[in-house]
Amino acid sequence: MRKMLFIVLSMVLVISLGISGGRASVVSAADEYDGLRDKWTEMLNGGSSYNTLDTDISAKITEITNTAQTYWDSMNKAPSRTYLWSDLSSTTDSTHIRDSYRRLKDMALAYATAGSSLANHTTLKADLISALDWMHANRYYAGATKHGNWWDWEIGSPLALNDIVVLLYANLTATQISNYMNAVDYFSPDPTKYNGGSTATGANRVWKSTVVAVRAVIVKSSTKLNSSRDALTAVFSYVTSGDGFYRDGSFIQHTKHPYTGGYGKDLLNDLANVMYLLNGSTWAVTNSGKSNVYQWVYDSFEPVLYNGAMMDMTRGREISREFRQDHTVGHQVMQGIIRLSQIAPPSDAAAFKSMIKYWIQADTFQNFYSTVSSIHYIVLGKAIVSDSLVVSRGELVKHKQFPNMDRAVHLRPGFGFGISMHSSRVYNYESINSENIKGWHTADGMTYLYNADQDHYSNDFWPTVNSYRLPGTTVNQNSTVSQSRTSSKNWVGGTQLQQTYGVSGMELQPYGYTLQAKKSWFMFDDEIVAVGSGITSTDNKAAETIVENRKLNSSGNNALVVNGTAKSTSLGWSESMTGVNWMHLAGSAPGADIGYYFPSSTSVKGLREARTGSWSQVRSASPSTSITRNYMTLYLDHGSNPVNASYAYVLLPNKTSSQVSSYASAPHITVIEESADAHAVWEQGLNILGANFWNDTTKTLQVNGSHYLTSNKKASVMTKETASQMEISIADPTMANTGTIEIEMHKSASSIAFADDGITVDQLSPTIKLTVNVSGAKGKTFSAKLNLDTAPPIPVRIEAESYHAMSGVSLVNPTTDIEGGQHIGSANNGDYTRYDNVNFGTGASNMKLRIASNNSGGTIELRLNSTTGALIGSSTISSTGGWSSWTTINMPLTGATGTQTVYMVFKKSDANAVANVNWLEY
Repeated sequence: MRKMLFIVLSMVLVISLGISGGRASVVSAADEYDGLRDKWTEMLNGGSSYNTLDTDISAKITEITNTAQTYWDSMNKAPSRTYLWSDLSSTTDSTHIRDSYRRLKDMALAYATAGSSLANHTTLKADLISALDWMHANRYYAGATKHGNWWDWEIGSPLALNDIVVLLYANLTATQISNYMNAVDYFSPDPTKYNGGSTATGANRVWKSTVVAVRAVIVKSSTKLNSSRDALTAVFSYVTSGDGFYRDGSFIQHTKHPYTGGYGKDLLNDLANVMYLLNGSTWAVTNSGKSNVYQWVYDSFEPVLYNGAMMDMTRGREISREFRQDHTVGHQVMQGIIRLSQIAPPSDAAAFKSMIKYWIQADTFQNFYSTVSSIHYIVLGKAIVSDSLVVSRGELVKHKQFPNMDRAVHLRPGFGFGISMHSSRVYNYESINSENIKGWHTADGMTYLYNADQDHYSNDFWPTVNSYRLPGTTVNQNSTVSQSRTSSKNWVGGTQLQQTYGVSGMELQPYGYTLQAKKSWFMFDDEIVAVGSGITSTDNKAAETIVENRKLNSSGNNALVVNGTAKSTSLGWSESMTGVNWMHLAGSAPGADIGYYFPSSTSVKGLREARTGSWSQVRSASPSTSITRNYMTLYLDHGSNPVNASYAYVLLPNKTSSQVSSYASAPHITVIEESADAHAVWEQGLNILGANFWNDTTKTLQVNGSHYLTSNKKASVMTKETASQMEISIADPTMANTGTIEIEMHKSASSIAFADDGITVDQLSPTIKLTVNVSGAKGKTFSAKLNLDTAPPIPVRIEAESYHAMSGVSLVNPTTDIEGGQHIGSANNGDYTRYDNVNFGTGASNMKLRIASNNSGGTIELRLNSTTGALIGSSTISSTGGWSSWTTINMPLTGATGTQTVYMVFKKSDANAVANVNWLEY
């Protein structure tokens, strides 16, 4: 009777805790929800089948254990406590709630981690549950009044609390689970809304969906799982304004801030986790838009992840967080890509694993496995690296423009180069919550150079660099700028050619100042050319262009050579150098040297200094511990209130001092225009012209004294010419042109090889004229390739008697050939004639010979450099009907290129003559 009563009461309890308005329920029987919860548990703690003897896994277990032990030891366990931790005791600071749950999660993780000395620790479990009950009673419960930052209440705290409940699920009562989950539902009931009903977008929407999804798994709510899944649909779609991913690879959050490596990284990770969690279940993500997620990896993340480091120009205010320097964040992105590889279509999964293998192996600064959030990623990462079927991607060589976030990246063998800009469309920098306090000039044309010196931006760069002098920028000396400001200028952007070369430009006018400048970067193969003009200001401050601000080695003694002369390696050195033609700065790692070439003799100021700062100076909540790093600063002083000042210099990454000296003696580039109308650079080795046209006026550029390229509108243009083709790329960086750009190339073409939609080829001859419809193009590059109008080559005729040497042949004058002249005869086996300086150019495929013969069975050979040299052609001779019966034969040629010495060799197996020859023609 008692047993029956117990069963009935149990059923009543289950029913009474059933799903009602999304409130918590607990079902005792194993079902699909339990499977999903177990899956999430393994994602958090790595499961239990990993090898605890693996050194990386063992180190992670130790880290998890030590972190938990530290928090447990410092936690206030008194029955009458008013806080859990003394440094998180505020009742008005919402981060104290969030961070309390995060610490409890770290403790719960150790409790649930196989191999930890705290695994299944009874006292730890009791203290954890007591702390959770205290938080519910005093801080975070359904009906509590929010204070501080909405994000902590609706995202930060519930994300951590959900994970804690998953990790401790078997140890919690139904009432406890109900209490905790009711609190989560109270603050985050709808994955599409935040902070009182605003529509959640971008990373915030994915975070909200994650909160609702994991809670739904815990409370077993199909309705909530459906709503969290369906909320993701809006995130999959590309946007054309505001927050989200753009088709050009840009990612924006907070309306106008570039954030691929910040909010975009979090969006990728959490979205990948939710998609993986639901994959194969009743609630699997089936919306076709999920294919966009896989494309984001290629377009948005891969180009800005360099040797395991996420480029700081995409990370917004997160650059000021000492616990999230670039390699650590790069590894977080890699975790999201690993997760996607588990559910992506086979071709994408293979590509993602190939990337991961390369990045893990290429990152020699920071061990990937030491930074991951879960042992699960160690297991997955090692499986990829050890899989012989996964081929490492290798170094990515690519140029990529991100028009919708004013960024560009140029990836070449051995280095990567980034440019960070802002415009009337994109904010300069973000500094909220007392973060990124010194971000003033990070989007004023700051340039980033990544090479073998992998710790450059990771080893405490931001608290120690002189934030008034960031490389690439043109600034008022010691000036600050307000955050989240747009410029008055819309000419910011560029174009790319063959996804290999590029040009970017920026009309600079920092908010609140009169300073303005036109700045361009021309990115070729092993060089980046920086050009500036129109530098003008009435701000009563000295204006400077910062050529370099490079972190040096721990001694600060990286060699600096100027025009062949070594400068002092002592910290504290400074000098105003005049007549500078080239400079070379030794790297802090092998292969990380940097060269600088100045096309015109230039005055450069240099400073070698030790700089001390702290992370708290760039983010108030960070440690105030003093840090010292050494720097080399090279800059151009334009003087106070400059008028139309200018500059030009070339960055030469990874070149030795001797290579830079040689380059300066015979530079590959010519700055052909540096005016108010245009900036243009010609790379003669590549036959590439890069040009930025600044105004809506017809402007023609000349190359080598001849008209070459004309544009009638503001545009960024690149051309590449070969012997037979001309390729051109055009973009409207202003995004303001609602009509067309007319381009004229002063060449003649015979036909169109290809042209993107939007390009109309109006004329091929006598010049090439294109009209490009850029209305609504959002900075997109338009490309076309044309076959040049090259006249048939003029045949080159060699008279047979014009030999430079011969053996055995005779000269017949006059010839019996109706074409006149002389011919050679009596050519028997082994006889030859030699012709010097035969110029085949880029290649000849056929040789015509004018011959007469009364015999058959002989052979005429053409050889290079000797009678037994390389054979480039051979023809068997048949009788033409007599020694005066002439005909023309064709001899196919192979390997006939360049200027050569050619031997015409006669072969025959008997004593009879082979042939008479009048001329050869190719």
